[in-house]
Amino acid sequence: MGTIPRLPKVCIGGGNWLVIPLMVLAGGMGLITTAEASSRLQSAFLPHKAVYDLRLHSSEQGQVSNMNGFIRYDWSGDCKGWLTKNELEMRVGYADGGVHEFALGFSTWESRDGTVLRFAVHETGADAVQHSVVGKASRQGEGEGLKVELSQPEISQMEVGSAIFPTEFLSEIISAAREGQSSLFLPVFDGTGDLEVFNVSVAIVPAEDRGVRAPELSDSRSWRVFLAYYEQLEDTPLPIQEQSLLLYENGVVTEILLDFGEFSVSGEMIRFEEIPTPVCE
Repeated sequence: MGTIPRLPKVCIGGGNWLVIPLMVLAGGMGLITTAEASSRLQSAFLPHKAVYDLRLHSSEQGQVSNMNGFIRYDWSGDCKGWLTKNELEMRVGYADGGVHEFALGFSTWESRDGTVLRFAVHETGADAVQHSVVGKASRQGEGEGLKVELSQPEISQMEVGSAIFPTEFLSEIISAAREGQSSLFLPVFDGTGDLEVFNVSVAIVPAEDRGVRAPELSDSRSWRVFLAYYEQLEDTPLPIQEQSLLLYENGVVTEILLDFGEFSVSGEMIRFEEIPTPVCE
């Protein structure tokens, strides 16, 4: 994955995934890297397609008896921005015989200078009713909040707190990892959930060598990244979701662990395809 995922809030827990589902010195004090440095780092990202197989990892008090699903991920770019397309399908079986099926389509376009994020979320639940949110978020100035404009489900606009977008968030994590930093705390907006800014706590540790899943990753360093998402407007010490990733220096994620509280889900990359990088002057 090229951007950090976060699963959307549904009755089984969680929030938008690849997110979703991700800043030190929050609140307008500046970011770790400058926009120019972030752009140089993004030029080393590897556009790609990937498929992740999802399985039940653990279940609190045995409430969930089985789970399966997949994530299809497509991360590409043009000379002005990064395009992400995600498809998630999940089926959760409960010990009492109940079943929850969930599908999510999530796509974004983020400008390379980090000033604009266009997003579209299409969610289908057990009632087979699709809920859609389509809109755009833009930075209004250094240290100021974001302007969010929606075209679906109805035309509206709002302002939220200052934050960075997912690809820049990924750049911040990789930059910190390269410099040997072990933690970050950053405000992120990704267009999911209730269209709010999340504070994300990030812990970074070097990954053990477990063998690469694709030859394109053989020369790329990797780290274990642990993410905890907090609602910015709520006064609570507990995160609404946690996840961990095996993240490579070129932006590829090969393993994920999503903790929904009630249960946790592990995902492994089972298919990988590099996408040609655009040639930009």
